[in-house]
Amino acid sequence: MTPRPDLAVIGGGVVGLSVAWRCAQRGLTVEVHHEELPGTASAVAPGMLSPVSAADFPAPELLAFAHRARHRWPAFAAELAEASGTDLGYGADGMLLVAHRPSDRERVAAMYAFREGHDAPPKALDAAGLRALEPLLSPDADGGGFVTEDHHVDAQRVRAALRTAGEAAGVRFVAGRVGALDEVRAGAVLVAAGSWSPDLHPWPVTPVRGQVVLLRDPDGGPGLRHGIRGVVDGQPVFLAGRHGHETVVAATLDHTGFDVRPSAQATEGLLRSAVALVPALARHRVVETRVGLRPDTPDHLPVMGRVPGRPDTYAATGHYRHGVLLAPLTADLLADLVATGTDAVPAAFSPERFRTAKESTPR
Repeated sequence: MTPRPDLAVIGGGVVGLSVAWRCAQRGLTVEVHHEELPGTASAVAPGMLSPVSAADFPAPELLAFAHRARHRWPAFAAELAEASGTDLGYGADGMLLVAHRPSDRERVAAMYAFREGHDAPPKALDAAGLRALEPLLSPDADGGGFVTEDHHVDAQRVRAALRTAGEAAGVRFVAGRVGALDEVRAGAVLVAAGSWSPDLHPWPVTPVRGQVVLLRDPDGGPGLRHGIRGVVDGQPVFLAGRHGHETVVAATLDHTGFDVRPSAQATEGLLRSAVALVPALARHRVVETRVGLRPDTPDHLPVMGRVPGRPDTYAATGHYRHGVLLAPLTADLLADLVATGTDAVPAAFSPERFRTAKESTPR
C-alpha cells in the first residue's frame, strides 16, 4: 500500500504543479491528482506576464500581488529551467502596446494606465518608435507605448517543466479525476482544479472561454522581437513569438460554460486583428486552434488559503486570466502555509468570503 502523502494536490495546471514542486522541495511527500480535460487553462494559456498592460485587475490587492509575482518570475524561471533542463521561452524584453487606429488610442491608454506606486509607467511611442522596436509592425499603427515590466513565457513549456521538476523532487502523479474531497487520503489537500473546482467545493468559480490560434511561418522568416498587446477596432489582441518562426494570437473572452469547441467567428476575429497589426502574418499557416477555460470568480479575485470548515484543506483556484503570472508567488505562499502554518495570503483572496451556511456550522 502506498503511504499516505503529506499533501495531495488536486489539479495539474501551472498553479497546482508549482505548489506541489515547492512543497516537495520543503521535504513534504506530495501527490498530484489530475485528469487532462479539454479546456485545461494552462494547457492553452498564451503566457502573458503583464501586470502593467493588463486592464483587468479589479482590486489594489490583486494589482500589488501581480507585480510581486512578476518580479519573482526571473528567478523562478531560471530555477525551473535548471531543475527541468527545459527552455521555458521566457521573454524579458518588454511588451509593446499598439493602437491600430486613432479610435483605438483611448482603449490602449486604459490598458496601460499608470498605477501610482507600482513600477514605472509605459514609455509613450509614436508609430515610428514602435516600428523601430518591432519592424514587422504595420506602418498603419497609430502609436502606443512600451512596457519594460511586462514579460511573456511559453506556458505549455512551463507546465511540462514543472512536472519534470516535480518528479525529480519526489512528487508522485496519479492519473484520474477526483470526484469528492473525501476520496483523497492525505495529511492535507489542496484544491487547484481551476474551472472544475466547484465539483469539489461550492465556490462560485465559473469558466470563461478563451481562444488561441498558433501560426507558423512556412518560410522560416524572422519572428516577433517583442510581445504585443494591441487594440484593433476596439478589440484587444495579444501576439507573442514562439520558437523563432511561430506566433501565438489570443485575447477572446466568452461566457459559454464548458464548451471547448473552437469558434470560426473567434478565429476569424483573432486572425483579422493579428494581420492588421503585423501584415506578414497573412502568409503564415494556421497550425492549431485551441480553447481554454479560465476559472473566474464574482469579484475576479483568486480563492487562496485555508478552506473554512475543513481542517487541513486549502485552495488555490480562481486565478482567471492570470494563473501563469501569479503561479510563483501563489506557490511560495501556499507552501509556507501548508508546511509551516505561516499565512501571508492577502485577506482579499481568502475562501472565507465565499463561506457557506453549512461551513459556518461548528463541527
